[in-house]
Amino acid sequence: MKDELAEGDEPSASSALSPREPTFEVPPLSQDNVFDALASKRSRYVLVTLRDAEGPVGVRELVDTVAAWETNKPIDLVSEEHCKRVFTSLCHSQLPKLAMMGLVEYDEDDEVVKRGPYAEQADAYLDIAASRDENVEV
Repeated sequence: MKDELAEGDEPSASSALSPREPTFEVPPLSQDNVFDALASKRSRYVLVTLRDAEGPVGVRELVDTVAAWETNKPIDLVSEEHCKRVFTSLCHSQLPKLAMMGLVEYDEDDEVVKRGPYAEQADAYLDIAASRDENVEV
């Protein structure tokens, strides 16, 4: 894509992928992409939470769950500073990355997240990672 832009061929707005609206034109994830997505503990926590949810999950609920699992404390004992760091990390890094991969659908305006069209591709690997993390309540 950088080469296209360097040569002056700008992609049209309709062909550009939105990080929160993956299309089915995106190829299925490679094993390397799945491992890349699961490399972050926060991303794994997000994916576990969404898999166990009945529907979309609010960003604030995700932040609370991730912060509690990271610290291995009930959310009311987790510092507000830690929750702010988790919020910033999820909103500016993990969620957009997972959305670009099609693992989640992230609606920034409504602040809700749900499983994406390719989430099932990561489930087997996610099971292994979650089973080895004593902080995850499955």
